[in-house]
Amino acid sequence: MGHVDAGKTKLLDCIRGTNVQKGEAGGITQQIGATYLPAENIQDRIKELKAADDKHMKVPGLLLIDIPGHEPFTKLRSRGSGLCDIAVLVVDIMDGLKPQTIESLNLLKSRNTEFIVALNKVDRLNGWKPCPNAPIIKAMKQQSQDVKNEFNMRVVQIVTQFKEQGVNTKLNVDENKRMRETYSIVPISAKSGEGIPDLLYVTDGLLDPEIYGRETDLQQ
Repeated sequence: MGHVDAGKTKLLDCIRGTNVQKGEAGGITQQIGATYLPAENIQDRIKELKAADDKHMKVPGLLLIDIPGHEPFTKLRSRGSGLCDIAVLVVDIMDGLKPQTIESLNLLKSRNTEFIVALNKVDRLNGWKPCPNAPIIKAMKQQSQDVKNEFNMRVVQIVTQFKEQGVNTKLNVDENKRMRETYSIVPISAKSGEGIPDLLYVTDGLLDPEIYGRETDLQQ
Protein backbone atom coordinates (compact mmCIF):
# COMPACT_ATOMS: atom_id res chain seq x y z
CA MET A 1 0.00 0.00 0.00
CA GLY A 2 1.02 3.61 -0.38
CA HIS A 3 0.88 6.76 -2.49
CA VAL A 4 0.77 6.59 -6.28
CA ASP A 5 4.29 6.36 -7.78
CA ALA A 6 5.83 5.21 -4.50
CA GLY A 7 6.86 2.02 -6.30
CA LYS A 8 4.42 -0.62 -5.04
CA THR A 9 4.05 -2.58 -8.29
CA LYS A 10 7.73 -2.03 -9.11
CA LEU A 11 8.54 -3.64 -5.76
CA LEU A 12 6.46 -6.70 -6.60
CA ASP A 13 8.04 -6.83 -10.05
CA CYS A 14 11.46 -6.84 -8.40
CA ILE A 15 10.50 -9.64 -6.01
CA ARG A 16 8.91 -11.88 -8.64
CA GLY A 17 11.11 -10.95 -11.63
CA THR A 18 8.33 -9.51 -13.80
CA ASN A 19 7.50 -6.18 -15.42
CA VAL A 20 3.77 -5.79 -14.78
CA GLN A 21 4.04 -2.04 -14.23
CA LYS A 22 5.16 -1.43 -17.82
CA GLY A 23 1.88 -2.86 -19.13
CA GLU A 24 -0.37 -0.80 -16.86
CA ALA A 25 -2.18 2.28 -18.16
CA GLY A 26 0.08 5.23 -17.38
CA GLY A 27 2.15 2.90 -15.22
CA ILE A 28 -0.58 3.14 -12.57
CA THR A 29 -2.17 0.09 -10.90
CA GLN A 30 -5.95 0.17 -11.36
CA GLN A 31 -7.01 -3.11 -9.78
CA ILE A 32 -6.07 -5.44 -6.96
CA GLY A 33 -3.55 -8.05 -8.05
CA ALA A 34 -2.15 -11.09 -6.24
CA THR A 35 1.00 -13.21 -6.52
CA TYR A 36 2.03 -16.29 -4.54
CA LEU A 37 5.69 -16.48 -3.47
CA PRO A 38 6.68 -19.98 -2.27
CA ALA A 39 8.84 -20.43 0.82
CA GLU A 40 11.75 -21.82 -1.20
CA ASN A 41 11.86 -18.65 -3.30
CA ILE A 42 11.97 -16.51 -0.16
CA GLN A 43 14.69 -18.69 1.35
CA ASP A 44 16.76 -18.25 -1.80
CA ARG A 45 16.38 -14.44 -1.73
CA ILE A 46 17.42 -14.11 1.94
CA LYS A 47 20.37 -16.51 1.85
CA GLU A 48 22.95 -13.66 1.84
CA LEU A 49 21.74 -12.40 5.20
CA LYS A 50 23.88 -13.53 8.13
CA ALA A 51 20.81 -13.39 10.34
CA ALA A 52 19.16 -15.95 8.05
CA ASP A 53 21.87 -18.61 8.52
CA ASP A 54 19.81 -20.55 11.04
CA LYS A 55 16.48 -19.35 9.74
CA HIS A 56 13.92 -21.94 8.72
CA MET A 57 10.76 -20.75 7.08
CA LYS A 58 7.71 -21.31 9.26
CA VAL A 59 5.20 -20.18 6.65
CA PRO A 60 4.52 -22.03 3.37
CA GLY A 61 4.93 -18.82 1.39
CA LEU A 62 3.54 -15.33 0.95
CA LEU A 63 0.46 -14.26 -0.97
CA LEU A 64 1.33 -10.75 -2.13
CA ILE A 65 -1.54 -8.35 -2.86
CA ASP A 66 -0.95 -5.20 -4.90
CA ILE A 67 -3.35 -2.36 -4.10
CA PRO A 68 -3.78 0.82 -6.22
CA GLY A 69 -2.35 4.03 -4.76
CA HIS A 70 -4.07 6.59 -7.00
CA GLU A 71 -6.59 8.89 -5.27
CA PRO A 72 -9.79 7.54 -6.96
CA PHE A 73 -9.18 4.01 -5.65
CA THR A 74 -9.95 4.59 -1.96
CA LYS A 75 -12.55 1.79 -1.84
CA LEU A 76 -10.07 -0.70 -3.32
CA ARG A 77 -7.48 0.29 -0.72
CA SER A 78 -10.02 -0.13 2.04
CA ARG A 79 -10.98 -3.56 0.74
CA GLY A 80 -7.38 -4.63 0.24
CA SER A 81 -6.28 -3.51 3.70
CA GLY A 82 -8.88 -5.83 5.17
CA LEU A 83 -7.56 -8.87 3.30
CA CYS A 84 -4.03 -9.02 4.67
CA ASP A 85 -2.33 -10.47 7.74
CA ILE A 86 0.47 -7.95 7.41
CA ALA A 87 0.89 -4.93 5.13
CA VAL A 88 3.90 -3.34 3.46
CA LEU A 89 3.48 0.42 3.36
CA VAL A 90 5.70 1.71 0.54
CA VAL A 91 7.16 5.18 1.08
CA ASP A 92 9.35 7.11 -1.37
CA ILE A 93 12.46 8.17 0.57
CA MET A 94 12.65 11.35 -1.52
CA ASP A 95 9.03 12.40 -0.93
CA GLY A 96 8.13 11.08 2.51
CA LEU A 97 4.50 10.67 3.54
CA LYS A 98 2.03 11.80 0.87
CA PRO A 99 -1.82 12.02 1.00
CA GLN A 100 -2.51 8.40 -0.01
CA THR A 101 0.31 7.20 2.27
CA ILE A 102 -1.47 8.82 5.19
CA GLU A 103 -4.84 7.48 4.05
CA SER A 104 -3.38 3.96 3.82
CA LEU A 105 -1.76 4.39 7.23
CA ASN A 106 -5.08 5.39 8.77
CA LEU A 107 -6.79 2.37 7.20
CA LEU A 108 -4.17 0.07 8.70
CA LYS A 109 -4.48 1.72 12.11
CA SER A 110 -8.27 1.48 12.06
CA ARG A 111 -8.06 -2.26 11.34
CA ASN A 112 -5.16 -2.89 13.76
CA THR A 113 -3.20 -4.38 10.87
CA GLU A 114 0.49 -5.05 11.42
CA PHE A 115 2.70 -3.40 8.81
CA ILE A 116 6.27 -2.78 7.71
CA VAL A 117 7.46 0.42 6.02
CA ALA A 118 9.39 -0.26 2.81
CA LEU A 119 11.45 2.91 2.37
CA ASN A 120 11.81 2.78 -1.40
CA LYS A 121 14.05 4.50 -3.97
CA VAL A 122 17.29 4.61 -2.00
CA ASP A 123 18.89 4.40 -5.46
CA ARG A 124 17.80 8.01 -6.00
CA LEU A 125 20.08 9.30 -3.25
CA ASN A 126 22.68 11.52 -4.89
CA GLY A 127 25.79 9.45 -5.64
CA TRP A 128 24.21 6.06 -4.83
CA LYS A 129 26.34 3.12 -6.03
CA PRO A 130 24.11 0.22 -7.15
CA CYS A 131 24.56 -3.16 -5.45
CA PRO A 132 21.87 -5.21 -7.22
CA ASN A 133 19.77 -7.44 -4.94
CA ALA A 134 22.18 -7.03 -2.02
CA PRO A 135 21.16 -6.88 1.64
CA ILE A 136 20.82 -3.22 2.60
CA ILE A 137 23.71 -3.21 5.09
CA LYS A 138 26.06 -4.61 2.44
CA ALA A 139 24.84 -1.96 -0.02
CA MET A 140 25.25 0.87 2.50
CA LYS A 141 28.86 -0.12 3.17
CA GLN A 142 29.61 0.67 -0.49
CA GLN A 143 28.24 4.22 -0.24
CA SER A 144 30.14 7.44 0.36
CA GLN A 145 29.78 9.39 3.58
CA ASP A 146 27.75 12.02 1.69
CA VAL A 147 25.22 9.38 0.63
CA LYS A 148 25.04 8.03 4.19
CA ASN A 149 24.50 11.54 5.54
CA GLU A 150 21.64 12.21 3.13
CA PHE A 151 20.15 8.82 3.95
CA ASN A 152 20.28 9.53 7.69
CA MET A 153 18.71 12.96 7.21
CA ARG A 154 15.82 11.62 5.15
CA VAL A 155 15.18 8.73 7.55
CA VAL A 156 14.96 11.16 10.48
CA GLN A 157 12.50 13.32 8.51
CA ILE A 158 10.29 10.34 7.69
CA VAL A 159 10.37 8.96 11.24
CA THR A 160 9.25 12.43 12.37
CA GLN A 161 6.41 12.43 9.80
CA PHE A 162 5.18 9.09 11.13
CA LYS A 163 5.42 10.43 14.68
CA GLU A 164 3.18 13.32 13.64
CA GLN A 165 0.62 10.69 12.58
CA GLY A 166 0.84 9.02 16.00
CA VAL A 167 2.97 6.10 14.81
CA ASN A 168 6.39 5.11 16.20
CA THR A 169 8.83 3.73 13.64
CA LYS A 170 12.49 2.77 13.62
CA LEU A 171 15.09 1.70 11.10
CA ASN A 172 15.22 -2.08 11.32
CA VAL A 173 16.30 -4.90 9.02
CA ASP A 174 15.40 -7.68 11.47
CA GLU A 175 12.15 -8.82 13.04
CA ASN A 176 10.71 -6.12 15.26
CA LYS A 177 10.21 -7.36 18.82
CA ARG A 178 7.65 -4.68 19.70
CA MET A 179 5.43 -4.51 16.65
CA ARG A 180 2.39 -3.14 18.46
CA GLU A 181 4.38 -0.12 19.61
CA THR A 182 7.10 0.39 17.01
CA TYR A 183 6.97 -0.40 13.30
CA SER A 184 9.98 -1.37 11.20
CA ILE A 185 11.38 0.77 8.39
CA VAL A 186 13.29 -1.31 5.84
CA PRO A 187 15.21 0.69 3.18
CA ILE A 188 14.96 -0.79 -0.32
CA SER A 189 15.31 -0.11 -4.02
CA ALA A 190 12.58 -1.67 -6.13
CA LYS A 191 14.66 -0.69 -9.16
CA SER A 192 17.94 -2.47 -8.40
CA GLY A 193 16.89 -4.77 -5.57
CA GLU A 194 18.89 -3.51 -2.59
CA GLY A 195 17.14 -4.35 0.67
CA ILE A 196 14.70 -6.85 -0.85
CA PRO A 197 16.26 -9.77 1.11
CA ASP A 198 15.82 -7.76 4.32
CA LEU A 199 12.19 -6.93 3.53
CA LEU A 200 11.33 -10.57 2.87
CA TYR A 201 13.19 -11.68 5.99
CA VAL A 202 11.42 -9.20 8.25
CA THR A 203 8.04 -10.00 6.69
CA ASP A 204 8.46 -13.75 7.18
CA GLY A 205 9.66 -13.23 10.74
CA LEU A 206 6.61 -11.20 11.69
CA LEU A 207 4.35 -13.96 10.41
CA ASP A 208 6.21 -16.61 12.41
CA PRO A 209 4.60 -17.94 15.61
CA GLU A 210 7.84 -16.95 17.38
CA ILE A 211 9.29 -13.52 16.65
CA TYR A 212 13.02 -13.12 17.09
CA GLY A 213 14.98 -9.92 17.00
CA ARG A 214 18.45 -8.41 17.24
CA GLU A 215 19.54 -4.80 17.22
CA THR A 216 20.97 -3.41 13.98
CA ASP A 217 22.32 0.11 13.66
CA LEU A 218 22.28 0.74 9.93
CA GLN A 219 23.02 4.41 10.39
CA GLN A 220 26.52 3.99 11.82
